[in-house]
Amino acid sequence: PAAASLDDTYAQIAQLGAATGNVDQADELIDDMQSRIDAIVAESGDVGAGLSFYHEVESTFYSADSTTFIGQVYSLLGLRNIADGDESESFGFPQLNAEFIIESNPDLVFVPCGNFCTTTSADVEARPGWDAIAAVQNGNVIEMDEDISSRWGPRIVDYLDAVATAVAEVEVPVGG
Repeated sequence: PAAASLDDTYAQIAQLGAATGNVDQADELIDDMQSRIDAIVAESGDVGAGLSFYHEVESTFYSADSTTFIGQVYSLLGLRNIADGDESESFGFPQLNAEFIIESNPDLVFVPCGNFCTTTSADVEARPGWDAIAAVQNGNVIEMDEDISSRWGPRIVDYLDAVATAVAEVEVPVGG
């Protein structure tokens, strides 16, 4: 099954290494991923501390909470996930509604975009009522590579780096 956490990701890489006779290479890859993640987090400092976000999996408001591998990536940067406020039994991927998202007023909105981009930042900004959201008001609706945001393998490090870079570049007014 799909990895549900970063630890699951490492375990699956180790299993693949064992199954293919590449244990040493798998261990090296895991060590490299962990080192790169540690370096990105250390370099980023508290860049995301105090900021809330909404990660849109797709345009019907499915999101990913902090129990998922993608949610854990954001947590590494100190970001607070609004999807964690959903109490439905969603196995980590709740379907939120527009009212909940608007009321949660995230500082940042991340939308997957790339080869099959179905939602752009302009689409998000044009949604009825979303102009009340801090992320929209401040131009912090961020298009992210959909290919790496949905992969739980080695590219998750690339996604963490992209999120850290995006968060470092956003402008959030003091106190908001």
